[in-house]
Amino acid sequence: MSLNNNQFNITPEASVGEIVAKNFNAASVFRQFNIDFCCGGGISLQEACDKKNIYVDEILSELSKLDSNSPAVDENFLAWEADYLIDYIIRKHHSFVRQKTDEIGAYSHKVASVHGERHPENIEIYHKFTELTLEMMTHLESEEDVVFPLISKISKKRKSGEKVSETEIYELKKQLTLMVSEHEGAGSLIAEISDLSNQFTPPYDACTTYRILYQNLEAFEQDLHRHIHLENNILFKKAEELV
Repeated sequence: MSLNNNQFNITPEASVGEIVAKNFNAASVFRQFNIDFCCGGGISLQEACDKKNIYVDEILSELSKLDSNSPAVDENFLAWEADYLIDYIIRKHHSFVRQKTDEIGAYSHKVASVHGERHPENIEIYHKFTELTLEMMTHLESEEDVVFPLISKISKKRKSGEKVSETEIYELKKQLTLMVSEHEGAGSLIAEISDLSNQFTPPYDACTTYRILYQNLEAFEQDLHRHIHLENNILFKKAEELV
């Protein structure tokens, strides 16, 4: 089975990341079936379904239910210049990470301190989120100070016809590989936090702070997935085309 409408031309051989890049609304379907579309977006839909023991036709059926007349959220991102997309990622997603990590960390510390004896998973959640925060801060700096400027530099050279050195090509390839690897690490940590929190479901006796923590962690996961998707499946694909 394949799916064809005015947004999709999907076969089981299409990569998960490519499907979401064409229409981010498809992400909701993949979340429903717990299919990784950001860090694991490079594999085919068929392979993703095989790993989850899901019939691929079931996924295609759910994708077909998306409103074909509604605008694809990521449709313009595919057409954006790399510099414009970089600016968007920094303003939208890097800013979000920097704004939310301290807040979530404080909530997590409080919940672990108050409820850790009865709900010990929150102690581990606190340590996992602290690790994720440290990794993300270093990662954002690397992207903003090294990777994004290099993409912009090479993009400008390609447009002007200026020669791109072998050193620049090698460095970009190396940095892209490193960034994708770091994305996988971040994705694994937030997935562990999701599992520890029962997919961000607080217990029946949870206090307000406990519930706020889990709501914020879920929002952080959703933003991180979109953030990584924009980089791995759109920006970095554009960068690969430059070399």
